[in-house]
Amino acid sequence: MKILLAAGIFYPDVGGPAIHVRKIAEALSNNGYEVIVIAYGDDKTDKKFPFKVIRVSRNNNKILQWLKYQYLALKYAFSCKMVYAFDPTAAGIPARIAAFIFRRPFIIRIGGDPIWERTVEMNQRFITIVDYYKNSFYKIDKPILYWLIKRLVSSADRIVVYGQFFKDFYVNYFEADSNNITIIKNPVLQTEKASDIISDNPTILFAGRFVSYKNLPFVIKVVASVRNKIKKGNLVLIGSGPEKNKLLDLVKELNAEGYVIFKDSLPQEELFKNIRNSTVCIGPALSEFNPNFILESLSLGKPVLLTKGNGLSITLPEEMLFDPFNESELENRIVSMFDKDNYRKIIQTVNSLPLNQSWDNVIDAHLSIIKSFK
Repeated sequence: MKILLAAGIFYPDVGGPAIHVRKIAEALSNNGYEVIVIAYGDDKTDKKFPFKVIRVSRNNNKILQWLKYQYLALKYAFSCKMVYAFDPTAAGIPARIAAFIFRRPFIIRIGGDPIWERTVEMNQRFITIVDYYKNSFYKIDKPILYWLIKRLVSSADRIVVYGQFFKDFYVNYFEADSNNITIIKNPVLQTEKASDIISDNPTILFAGRFVSYKNLPFVIKVVASVRNKIKKGNLVLIGSGPEKNKLLDLVKELNAEGYVIFKDSLPQEELFKNIRNSTVCIGPALSEFNPNFILESLSLGKPVLLTKGNGLSITLPEEMLFDPFNESELENRIVSMFDKDNYRKIIQTVNSLPLNQSWDNVIDAHLSIIKSFK
């Protein structure tokens, strides 16, 4: 059986969606399926996979990228028995069109909401996803994109999400059929236990895109305040993005160059080394969507600080959560975590969390869905 996987990103890009596509493609290939992956991006490593990978270079303008992707989706969907997309826009829309034309079963895995993300990323609004949809801003900001995504999810043969939040979200706002949505939690399996001894100059670590909804100026200001009060603490920011220059300017304005450190995006193993060397990892976005970086940090035994209403696949204790608009609350959380006795307790809490969702569990769940369409 031949299956087309339509991805927005794929190796060597990092992030949850890229990892999911690779893991699922490898599992399908190992189970005798013929797999074709279409993705945006370039691969200078020239890595070989046991399945076909076709890439649409990002060097072209957006319209040419999309047209080429659409052409490839049509070309390969014709000979495939199923189309499985991994985002609802850049990959999902052309994949849905191809599946519709050739009457192929269409499955989509959705890990967020591109309407809210793009609106906040373009600095049009600075608001949580819950408040954004309660106020119906999606009908004002992106009415055509909203209509397209609604048609896509309401017509899909199966929708996969990672938690109850997005199941309810797509039912309530996009007219998805509740019975047609499967929840497959993202993997989070504790593989290491971190030391409960905190360094004299502890480090807060962020890894991800430097975009406005990630709320990084908020974190930099709070860390600066913490430094002024207790004279310790570093912030390491790993990644890249359009907000980097603004962040650098803010660091300079606060005279924080000595303790706010920027690093370029890293391969997974190098990122894991940075996680191991950190004290606490942070997910400060206005609305977090079960962030892969936070799950990886927990799996390595590290405590985290995460915004409330995060949709994480496990429940975190209150001392690890904060309001993304409340600077004093995050400051208090950091100061408390930097205390040696409290840090020892929070490490024990991390070790007691139910981190038992393995990649094998995730892959088996996806294979079960795919097999049901035979």
